[in-house]
Parts: sequence; C-alpha cells; structure tokens
Amino acid sequence: MSTVNKPRMKITRILFLFLILLGTASAAQAQKKETPEERKARMEKIETAKIAFITDKVKFTTEQAQRFWPVYKEHESRKNELRQKSRSIRDVNLSNLTDEQIQDKLESRLALRQRELDLDKEYMDRYLRIISARQLATFYRADREFTKLLLERLQTASK
Repeated sequence: MSTVNKPRMKITRILFLFLILLGTASAAQAQKKETPEERKARMEKIETAKIAFITDKVKFTTEQAQRFWPVYKEHESRKNELRQKSRSIRDVNLSNLTDEQIQDKLESRLALRQRELDLDKEYMDRYLRIISARQLATFYRADREFTKLLLERLQTASK
C-alpha cells in the first residue's frame, strides 16, 4: 500500500467509526426527547462528518475546499428556503380550498421546483469555477453516498 493511501484509509476508518457512534447516539436519543441544543449539536456533527467524507472522496485540495464549502453552504441555505416554501404549500388543508385555489397551489409548487432547478444550475456554474467537472460529478455521487450511509446507520440504530 502506498503512503499516499494510508492517510486516506485512516480518515475513512475514523469517519466510519464516527458514523457508527453517531448511529448509537441517535438510538439512545430516540428514547428521550431531544432539546434544540442537542439537535443542533447532532446536526453539526453530521455536517462535519459529511464534509470530511466528501472532501476525502472528491480529493479537494486545501484551496478548493476553502473556496467550495462556503459556496455549498450558501447553495444549501437557498435550497432549504425554497423547500420550506414548497412544504408550506404542500401541507395546506385541501378541504378548505376551491379547485381553483388548489390548482394555484399546484402551480406554485411547480414554480418553486423550477426555481430550485434554476438555482442548482446557477450553483453548478459557480462550482465549476472552483473544481473540475470530474470533481463535481464525484461530489454529487459522494453526497448521495453519504446520505445513504447515514440513513442506513439511522435505520440500524433504530432497530
């Protein structure tokens, strides 16, 4: 094994252990009500693990990571705003609305989804000024892989 791969494997092992511990902690928390501070701390730990996992997979340079992550966080924040608006429309009580109002809500949700797609395109262009197309494609895969791993850990912990 080359010396270049040893640090990468060490990071991967540490991250794997962290995710196992996170799953165990989540199972323990499922038994008691989580305070907002505990939830915030848990979310920060997940975000830290995600950044480490993706940085390792994509092989960001230090400079790329310093430039990429603030743009990514801005993107996620703007996407979350759109998703919240979409959820508020989706969760409206339909029995109190006319068919015309329901159609307006459906069209509003579709418009928000289009805005989210436009936002993704805008940020893809911004990402490509920081990292290569190959790195961006790897980032998208690693992001999905991290989410899948996290969900698997949470499912395992809840059993």
